[in-house]
Amino acid sequence: KYYSRAPTFLFREFCAGFLFGTMKASNRALLPWVAALSGLYDPNTPTLTTAFHTPIARNNFKSPSNVDVQNSNSRYQRQSAAIELSANSQPEQSPLEEEWDVVVVGSGVGGLSAASLCARYGLKTICVEAHDAPGGVAHSFERPSSKPKPGDAENNPDDATLRPFIFDSGPSLLSGMSSKGTNPLRQVLDAIGTADQIEWVTYDGWMVHDTAFPMEDSARSSFRLTTGSDGIWEKAIEKKAGSESKREFEKFKKQMMSEGGLSESSALIPPLSLRGDLSAALTMRSYIGKFLKIGLQGTLLTGPFTECMDLYGLNDEFNRKWFDYLAFALSGLDAAHTQAAPVAYTMIDLHKENAVLDYPMGGMDSLIQALVSGLEMDRGNGVEPGELRLKSRVEKFCLEEVKNKAKCTGVVLEDGTVLKAKKGVICNAPLWNMAKILEDSVVNPLDFAVAAAVNDVRKQADQMEMTGSFMHLHLGIPADGLPDDLDCHHSVLNMDDDVTAEQNLVIVSIPTIFDPSLAPEGYHVIHAYTAASENFADWESKLPGGLDSGKATFKDYRRTKSYKNLKEEKAEALWSALERIIPDIRERAQREGSVVEVGTPLTHRRYNRRFRGTYGPAPAEGKDVWELPGPMTPIEGLLACGDTTFPGIGLPGVAASGTIAANTIVDASVQLKLMEELKRSGALQ
Repeated sequence: KYYSRAPTFLFREFCAGFLFGTMKASNRALLPWVAALSGLYDPNTPTLTTAFHTPIARNNFKSPSNVDVQNSNSRYQRQSAAIELSANSQPEQSPLEEEWDVVVVGSGVGGLSAASLCARYGLKTICVEAHDAPGGVAHSFERPSSKPKPGDAENNPDDATLRPFIFDSGPSLLSGMSSKGTNPLRQVLDAIGTADQIEWVTYDGWMVHDTAFPMEDSARSSFRLTTGSDGIWEKAIEKKAGSESKREFEKFKKQMMSEGGLSESSALIPPLSLRGDLSAALTMRSYIGKFLKIGLQGTLLTGPFTECMDLYGLNDEFNRKWFDYLAFALSGLDAAHTQAAPVAYTMIDLHKENAVLDYPMGGMDSLIQALVSGLEMDRGNGVEPGELRLKSRVEKFCLEEVKNKAKCTGVVLEDGTVLKAKKGVICNAPLWNMAKILEDSVVNPLDFAVAAAVNDVRKQADQMEMTGSFMHLHLGIPADGLPDDLDCHHSVLNMDDDVTAEQNLVIVSIPTIFDPSLAPEGYHVIHAYTAASENFADWESKLPGGLDSGKATFKDYRRTKSYKNLKEEKAEALWSALERIIPDIRERAQREGSVVEVGTPLTHRRYNRRFRGTYGPAPAEGKDVWELPGPMTPIEGLLACGDTTFPGIGLPGVAASGTIAANTIVDASVQLKLMEELKRSGALQ
């Protein structure tokens, strides 16, 4: 009744029914151009930081002359300290009130995309973040080597052996970022003018290790996914599973990637053309032809990917298990519960001619800082530059009843500061967390419209299922003696088991393969994690009352002996997986200078404010695939973005959600002007 269905909302009963005459009442029949954005390509899943967090203290991208980013972290630290000092020294004073056009809650990639685009649209924008580093689950952090003595690094800044270890806490395997194209996150960077600040390394694949076979059986225990169209991947399939599997994959790929096929259809409509209100009819008008071209394939693209495999006769065991793995890496769900659109698009990203993967030099923080730069840029348009304010937790939304409707006019921070939002508030917090904040925001229960709207959000949150959580292992180890051709990314799993089985799939990244500056000279950084398969119930008993209240704090669970024992037990799967790649990994981790950090589902929940440590949404009971709300909520002036809104999990998906929310805030004419500029520059198809 209240939640718009992500831009399908506009055309689902109207255009789709009128143009095709085939749109069923089934909620599964979302439009393909919408589903195409529901993740795109992000094989690495969002992850967490470790239990003792230190934000990075440097920027690794080129700064434009009109942006001061050289001391951004120290600026954030000074700002946070000033906020704390103000809150502590003046507790009796009236709360400070500030006026903004837009307030964005949360600096994840979705929130930063929304905030930077709002600033690009000429709105005075602030993004507030509870953490001490921006990026959400994609933030970076650093650890000093255990070798140097205190003060050594400060006294010898040019000594490469004294560099800290810099870790990506989340996704690190990307594509479609190093050049203009259809990736929504790349389009955000092009729109805000900071795409060229990032230096990208391109590469052609990753290793897969099948633990169903002993390491000595190299033909079956490991194989490499190689991108591109030159047949190397098909040869790897033949070596691993036989000639029949190779033939079936080749046939399936040809059908999926044919002209006008499902893969092409999945990428036809860019999120920059979408919005959450009826003005989408104006902003999408230049794409009506593409919309019509998609036709009846929309039902396939918005259904589970298994329907595509069934339709085109992909029946052999290896290929079906392979696409289960690929779907799980994208969404935390197997192919039977992952929408076809993101998997179909992934096939383009992996198998088109000259396809490559991308990694940002300086680590994922380079990408995050480029988004921050777009927010804080002085654009010379008479509007104050935007602001990122860290360590600024939102305690309440400012809710009131206007003409029998609920309205949000701003937020209240933990220190009492009130941020008024003339245009609106965009919330990047997951729906479960947003519902909790809204419940805490109801001041007068007699404001029946407010209470009813908040109750509607709570019902929506309670009905949304969720995926599992994570275990994480961050290592800094000596690199001596390791192979020169070691791949950066690896996946370790038993392909005979269900990919969704607890701790089956472990994803590993070694980004110092590309950027040695992320570690002291002669060392590697390694990040390994179990992908969305950890049962939070194993950890929830460590919380007060044994339940997640939906409101995490930094001191709400104790590191008891039982917690430490469980942590050690659950981390064993990560160590075992890493031994498939680096057999002496445990010995290296004990050498002088090495660093070992283990993160748990409670770590993820605590630092990233993820309810029950979840990766993200899962299909509701009785549904094959997820059905996510769009940016509009039942509360006027409160919009939502992030992985619990359309299009869902993944960096491209959350960037698309932030884009749609920002578009909805402004007039359609402003959005259309930006679209035309990007089309002229070649950044928008």
